[in-house]
Amino acid sequence: MNIEDIMDMWTQDAKIDDVDLDRESLSVPNLHAKYLKILYQQKLKLRKLNIQKKTLVKVLGEYYKGDLNNPEDLKEIQREPWSRTILKQDINSYVDSDDEMIKLFTKIAYQEEVVLLLEDIMKNINNRTFHIKNAIEWRKLTNFGI
Repeated sequence: MNIEDIMDMWTQDAKIDDVDLDRESLSVPNLHAKYLKILYQQKLKLRKLNIQKKTLVKVLGEYYKGDLNNPEDLKEIQREPWSRTILKQDINSYVDSDDEMIKLFTKIAYQEEVVLLLEDIMKNINNRTFHIKNAIEWRKLTNFGI
């Protein structure tokens, strides 16, 4: 699920029918359950990407050190032999600038934004009952002058 899908879904779900406030109040637990499920699915996806990052850092570190130059290892990681010698202190910069690592960093950044969006939606859902209560109180005040 991408950010656009979630935002489109939330645009529809965020609407409050000001004529039927009691029904809207009763729908809050359903909205909460719906977005909580999506939030935890996306958090698990983010954790999986972070685990992939740790694994990739290890593999690329060994590759740039020259430890993965036998044919079986190179075939497994789908790379050509690394013929350069790199200082130990420079390996991290090679790992961080590797195309595969940059793609993974991009996926992680996007997934973090998805999780943040869902956390914001959950905050809004948690405040929804207060908005509904305020609307009811305003109606009482304007209709009855109390």
